Amino acid sequence: MVSVSCLQETPATTEKKVFPWFVYKDGSSFKDVEPVKEIINSISVFGNPPKSFIDECHRNNIEVYRAVGGSEDNINTSGKIKVLVDEYVNDCKVNGYDGIDLDFEHLNSDVQKSYSQFLELASQKLHAAGKKMSHCVSFYPTSFIDEEAKMFYDPEVLAKTCDLVRVMCYDMYFAPGIGKAELKHRDDCMGIGPTSDYSWTKEAMTFWIKRIPKEKLVMALPAYANDYTVTGNSKGRQIYQSVPDSVSGVLPPPIWLCYEKVNMYLYDGTDGNRHMFYASDARSTEALLELADELGIAQIGFWHFNSVDPQMWDTTVKWQKNNKIINRPCK
Repeated sequence: MVSVSCLQETPATTEKKVFPWFVYKDGSSFKDVEPVKEIINSISVFGNPPKSFIDECHRNNIEVYRAVGGSEDNINTSGKIKVLVDEYVNDCKVNGYDGIDLDFEHLNSDVQKSYSQFLELASQKLHAAGKKMSHCVSFYPTSFIDEEAKMFYDPEVLAKTCDLVRVMCYDMYFAPGIGKAELKHRDDCMGIGPTSDYSWTKEAMTFWIKRIPKEKLVMALPAYANDYTVTGNSKGRQIYQSVPDSVSGVLPPPIWLCYEKVNMYLYDGTDGNRHMFYASDARSTEALLELADELGIAQIGFWHFNSVDPQMWDTTVKWQKNNKIINRPCK
C-alpha cells in the first residue's frame, strides 16, 4: 500500500491581503493607520470619518468600505429596501467609499426571501455605480449542529451578489454578563472559553468554503480576549487587548493550550477575584494564519484594527510576506 498525501506547498496564486474593520471615533485619524499602511489593502469603517480620512486612505492605496448594520424592520417592504439601497449608493458617491460592508446580524430566518431581494438590489445598484459589496457572516450553533439550517441570508445569494464575504471567526464563546440580551438564544455558548480557537475556526471556514468561492472569502480574526472571574459569581467580559488589564501583583506567565492554540492566563484581579483570561495575541494569531495558508485563504481581517497590538501586526507582516500556501487534501 502506498500512502499519498495531497498536502503540497505551492506558490500562492493571489496576493495575501489584510482587510480589518476600523472603529472611527473622536480622536481617530489616518495617523492610526500610518504605521501599518503598507500591509493594509482595505478597511471597513464603523462610524463617520471625514472625507479627508477616506481620501488619505486612497492616496495610500487602501480601499474603504462603510460598515452598516440593520434589523428586520429595515428590509420588510420593497419600498424600505429601495430607500436603504439608494442611501448606500449616495453615501458612496458623496463620501468616496469604495463599497458597503453589510453587518446585519441575528435576524430571524423567516426574512430570508426579503433579505435576498435586498442583497440583489444592493448588489445591482452598487455595482452599476462602480462600487463593491461586502457581507459579514458567522458560524452560529445552528450551523454546526445542522449544516442545512435556514439562516436569514441565503449562502447562494451571498456567493452571487457579494464581492467579499467576511467570516467572523470569533464569538465562539460569549463572555457571560457582557450585556448581549439579544443573544439569549446563544445560551449554549455562554460558558467559559475563548472567543475563538484553532479547531472551531477551521470548522467555520470549512463550512463557508463549501458555499462561497475562496477568492471572495475573508477569514476575520479576533483582536480581543475573554476574561472571566472564576471565584464567587462567575461572570465575564470582553477585553480589547492581548493581556489582562487589572492584575493584582505580578501577572503569571500564560499557559499555552496546545489543542485550542490559545494562551490562557490564570491571575488574581484587583477586584479580589481569581480570573481566567483567554488571549487573542501574536501566538494565537500566528496559528490561525497558518490555518489560513492550509485552507488556501489569502484574505484575512481583524475585529478590530484599533486593538491589534504591534506583535500581532509583526506576525501578520511575516504571513503576508510568505508567498507559500498549503493545498488541502484531495477529496
